[in-house]
Amino acid sequence: MAGGREPPGAGHGFLGPVEAGDGSTSPLPPPRPPAPLLTRRQKCRLAALLLALATAATVRHAAHRPDHAANSPPPPHPSQVARFSYQGPSAQDPQAFAFRLSAHNDGPVPLELLGISQGYRGLRLEVTGSLPRTLAPDGDALLLVTLRVTDCSAAPAEASLPYLDVTLRNTRAMQTVSQILGAAYARDLSASIRLACPDSRYSDARDQ
Repeated sequence: MAGGREPPGAGHGFLGPVEAGDGSTSPLPPPRPPAPLLTRRQKCRLAALLLALATAATVRHAAHRPDHAANSPPPPHPSQVARFSYQGPSAQDPQAFAFRLSAHNDGPVPLELLGISQGYRGLRLEVTGSLPRTLAPDGDALLLVTLRVTDCSAAPAEASLPYLDVTLRNTRAMQTVSQILGAAYARDLSASIRLACPDSRYSDARDQ
């Protein structure tokens, strides 16, 4: 300017903010305030809330899941799945009528054979081996049954339709049912009784 002084900084470029150079450091950001600590009561409330949410989720999942056990039909009654068959006499006891009896489980669940009995007062029944015995699904068991004459006057002169009472149990029910073992069993049992009781009544029945 004519007659005057230049203003400060005139003729020089504008200086921007000073950048940090080599060996210099920029100021650190202020530290974050520490997270507030939960009180004991707040911790208990938070734990209770999480437990309630987990329980609600479990109940909701169970409500929408199909209950296969409730919807599946019960197994058949024991009398519907048990099969017994006479397998012929056994020579293990010549003083009595011993025979082999097979049992089979046709059902989808295990079947327990709890006991075997018969209705003639003059005969006593014994089963070799321990009872009860469990038959697996589609499983078999072979039993040795012995009938001894204890009273000839009460024993049948001719056992035309002899039967055994078997007590069975599965997850559906427990039943005692009568099993007729067929003509071969009746014939062999009658012959054994006639040998054990050789009196006139049995001789007459034998001769007919």
